[in-house]
Amino acid sequence: MHIVNIMFSCNSGGIEQAFVDYCEGLLHRGHRITAITHPEAPINTDLKALGIDTLHMKNLGEWDIFAVRKLRQQLQILAPDVVIGHASRAFILARKAINGFCPLVGIAHNYNARVRKLTEADGAFATTQDLIKFVAKQGVAEDRIFLIPNMVRCHELPHRGPRHQPPMIGTMGRFVKKKGFDVFIDAITILKNRGYQFRAAIGGNGVEEAALKKKASTAGLDKILMFPGWIEDKRGFFHGIDIFCLPSLHEPFGIVLLESFIHGVPVVSTDSEGPRDFITPNFDALIVKKSDAVEMADALAKLLDSTRLADDLAANAFAKAKTKYSIDGVSENIEKALLAIIARWRSQRLTGRAA
Repeated sequence: MHIVNIMFSCNSGGIEQAFVDYCEGLLHRGHRITAITHPEAPINTDLKALGIDTLHMKNLGEWDIFAVRKLRQQLQILAPDVVIGHASRAFILARKAINGFCPLVGIAHNYNARVRKLTEADGAFATTQDLIKFVAKQGVAEDRIFLIPNMVRCHELPHRGPRHQPPMIGTMGRFVKKKGFDVFIDAITILKNRGYQFRAAIGGNGVEEAALKKKASTAGLDKILMFPGWIEDKRGFFHGIDIFCLPSLHEPFGIVLLESFIHGVPVVSTDSEGPRDFITPNFDALIVKKSDAVEMADALAKLLDSTRLADDLAANAFAKAKTKYSIDGVSENIEKALLAIIARWRSQRLTGRAA
C-alpha cells in the first residue's frame, strides 16, 4: 500500500509520537509511506532519521482554501491507496482535499466534540475501548471504528541494578492543569512530611511552569524536586528514576506509561480514562483516584517501602507492553484495518457505479 499520513501539529507530545510510530511501523511492514507535516513540526527530525518521505505544507487552519487546493494537488500526484489524518485539522483539510478519490481514515486521539467529524471518515481508529464508546456516541458507525492502541518499541526487560540513593520519583508531560502535576507536588510533600528520603523530577514545560515551581518552593521542595525541562532523552530519564508517577486528571491513553513499562520502571497512575482501560491494578501498576494526593502518596510509599512489589509490577508491565503494545504487533493490526477499509471503500464505489 501507499499510505499518506498527515499531521499539522507543531507540538511535541503523545499524539505527535503516535504519528511517528505509525510511519515507522507501517514502513517496516513494507508499505510506502509519505508524511505530510508542517515545516516547523519538531517530528520532522524524527521522520528524517527514519527515512520517511516527507512533504511540508503550511496552513492557516481547517478553513484555509489555499491549503486545501495545494493538498489536493499533492494527493493527486501521490495517488495513495489510503490517507490517514491525525488530529482534527489534518483530517478536515484532507477530507476537503480528497473529495472521494481515495479512502480517508481519522484517528480519535482524544475526548473532543470534534470527533463527530469522523462520521465523514471511511474508517476511524480509537486507542481504547472507552474511547471507542465515546466515538460511537458522536455518531460514528461502530462497524467503522477499529481499536488501535498506541505503541512502543519493545525488546528485552532492561537490567536496572540497585535503586538510586535516595530513590528518584519521576513524572513528565506538558505543564497544563489536566496533567495533575500540582497533585503530584502535594503527594511528594506528604511523603517528605512523613520522613521519607527521596528525590523527584518533573520533566516537561508549558504554561503552568511558573505556578508549579512556585508551589514546589512554597512546599519546601527546592532541594528535593528538580525541573529538568522538556525531556528529549527519554531513555536517560527512565534510567535515572526508580518510580514513575502519572498524576493526570484527564488522560485519553498515556503513551508515557507504556514507555515506563518498557524501561522496567514501576508505575503509580491515576484512574484517568486511558490508564484505567489498560492497567491491571496491583498487577502491572498501582492505581489511585484522580486529584487524591493522599492516596497517591500512599501508593508511592508502598513502592518506596517494597522493592519486591516494585520489581513485580515492573516485570508484569513489561510483559504486557511486549505482548499487546509492541510497534510490530500494533502495526500489523493497523495494516489489517486499512486493508479492510480500502476493500469496503472499493466495494461501495463499484456498487455505486453499478447502481
